[in-house]
Amino acid sequence: MSYPFGSLTSLMKSRLINSVLIFPSSSDWMWSIILFLTFLLIGIPFGFRLGFLRMEVVKVSWKTLIRIILITLILPATLEEVFFRVFLLPHKVEQASLITKCFWGSISLMLFVVYHPLNATFFAQNARAVFSSFPFLTLATILGIVCTVSYFQSGSIYPPIMLHWAFVLGWLLIFGGYRKLHYEASGFD
Repeated sequence: MSYPFGSLTSLMKSRLINSVLIFPSSSDWMWSIILFLTFLLIGIPFGFRLGFLRMEVVKVSWKTLIRIILITLILPATLEEVFFRVFLLPHKVEQASLITKCFWGSISLMLFVVYHPLNATFFAQNARAVFSSFPFLTLATILGIVCTVSYFQSGSIYPPIMLHWAFVLGWLLIFGGYRKLHYEASGFD
């Protein structure tokens, strides 16, 4: 007897293995850098215009800084990219059509964006206002597109993880995200 979850599990396992074993080429990394710079050219002016971003280099201890760097590599960068890119998108070796990629890319993107306010509602309530705001959701949408294109281009999990991680670190450490999540959201601004 065949179980549908068995084949789904097998597909997820295959996608994960393929995405981890494929190391991006130099042109894949170059595409990722171009995508990231494009994201910055759009996202930074947008974020400043709406008052969501502000230049503010975070002042924390070295221990806290290292903790932020390591934790954000795991969640959101690695775990979200594995779920929203690797598990939901067809891998390069599957040779999916452009229509199939666009369909699953759209589903993945919608879930990625909706996940953030839901996550804040159920698990990080102090971040609910931030993660539900129009500027944050717009930037998350752009980030989701950039990570999806990077994943489709490379077939590797590493570029989207690095893009996601760089964005989150930049927001937390340079553009006021740490204050938004730890002080403003708590009412201690």
